[in-house]
Amino acid sequence: MDDKYAYKTGDYSSQSSAMDANHFALEGSGANGYALWTYTAMNNHEWGDLWNGEDLSIVSVDDKLLPLSPNSEPQMRQSANGTTTSSDDRSSPAFSKSRSNNDSPVFPRNLKETLSTTSMLSLERSNAPAEIGSNPGYRAAEAFVRPSPIATVGSVISYGFDLRNCTFTLLLECTDAATEEVSTEVFLPVYHFPKDNIAVEVSSGKWTIGVDNVNGGMIQILRWQHEKGTQSLTVKGVKTRQGTSQGQEEEASGYLQQCWQSGCTIM
Repeated sequence: MDDKYAYKTGDYSSQSSAMDANHFALEGSGANGYALWTYTAMNNHEWGDLWNGEDLSIVSVDDKLLPLSPNSEPQMRQSANGTTTSSDDRSSPAFSKSRSNNDSPVFPRNLKETLSTTSMLSLERSNAPAEIGSNPGYRAAEAFVRPSPIATVGSVISYGFDLRNCTFTLLLECTDAATEEVSTEVFLPVYHFPKDNIAVEVSSGKWTIGVDNVNGGMIQILRWQHEKGTQSLTVKGVKTRQGTSQGQEEEASGYLQQCWQSGCTIM
């Protein structure tokens, strides 16, 4: 996209906007689930997905993992030959344990163990030309790491995530009340919704937010106990500038942005 502008600058705002538009449309369609294409563990800036010129992977050896918090940078570690590689931070919402160093055959009886050993992103960065390989970004991860309902007590009328304002909304029609034993559950990615910076509004009932171990990954979940009838939930998190990492975001906050933040009017 944009003649590999993002690879040269680390600014993935165009990709982030496109990815957000796709997901926002899917959320608004009421579809009962969808799949995102594709995850290519060895994708790199020079050769893309290594097939037919495609470059669609949501991860790349030449990019960073989305950090746990918008205020922290993912760690970069040194490989044996001195090149930097993405951290396999187990707390990252983009962390995967799909790659194994074990070369033994995989059978149904050892599949779970095989898939829980190391990160798929523990690969060395590629030798891409400097102009397209020296500015790693988040690869629009903030647009596809999104909140969503996991289980609802009632029918979903609508739900969606406003990335620009970091606001998730859910509207339900319920014939039964949700209880502590059977509650409505919503996945809240920590990147957008750090535990100390979340605002929740509900039409009725009470809610709790906790972190659960789900298939070996730590997942932040909101559990909501509500009444019958039409029920609404709004969750607000931390707004960030799309498509850029922390350092780039600070760099982009120039005179104009500072004026807006202080309430100035530009004539």
